[in-house]
Amino acid sequence: MAAALELFWENLERFMAWNLFLAMIPCVLSFMLFAKRSPKRLPINPLWWFGLTVFILFLPNAPYVITDIIHFVRDMRADVSDNGIIFVLIPQYIAFILLGFQCYVISLIKLVQYVDWLKLTRKITLLEVSINFICAIGVYWGRFNRLNSWDVFTNPQSVLQDAIRNLGNPNFFLGTIIFFIIFTSLYYIFKWINIAMVFYWQNHSNRLPV
Repeated sequence: MAAALELFWENLERFMAWNLFLAMIPCVLSFMLFAKRSPKRLPINPLWWFGLTVFILFLPNAPYVITDIIHFVRDMRADVSDNGIIFVLIPQYIAFILLGFQCYVISLIKLVQYVDWLKLTRKITLLEVSINFICAIGVYWGRFNRLNSWDVFTNPQSVLQDAIRNLGNPNFFLGTIIFFIIFTSLYYIFKWINIAMVFYWQNHSNRLPV
C-alpha cells in the first residue's frame, strides 16, 4: 500500500494536477464567454475574441486526459500490491479521467448552447461532431507530436511542420479516427447524463416545499 500511495502523489505532481488545470481552462472560459447576454449577437469586444481563441486552443487539453491512461499501464508494472492498485490507483485514474472529460463536456455544452441561442446554425449535431474531430487532431498532436496549446503562439513553425508531416503518416489518420470515435461516444454519454441530472435537480427543487 505504501508503494501505491507513493505513486499516487507522484502522479499528482508529475502530470495529473497540471493536466487537470489545463482541462479546467476552457471550462472556466466557457462560463465567461458563453453567458447569455443581450442583444443576441456576437460581442465586438476584442478581449472576448482573444478569450475565444484561447478557449479553442486549450479545449483539446480536456479530452487529452483520457490518453494519460498509458501512465496507468506503467504503474501496473511497478511493485504495487493488489490492494494498492484496487483501492488507490484505479480510483485515482477514474476520478482524474472523469473530471478532465467532464470539463470537456461542460465546455462544449456551453459553447453549443450559446451558438444555438444566437441562432448561428441549426446543425448543432454537426457542430458537436466537428469539434470532437478537431479535438481528436489536437490530442494526437499533443500525445504523439508532444505539442502544447501555447506552441501556436510560441512555436508556430514547429506546429506547421508537424501538421504537414502528419499528412504522410498513416498512424496520424488511424489515431485521429480512434480518438474521434472515443471522444464522440463519451461526449454524448456524458452529455445526456448531465442533462438528465440537471433535469432531475430542477424538478426536485421545484417540488421542495417553500
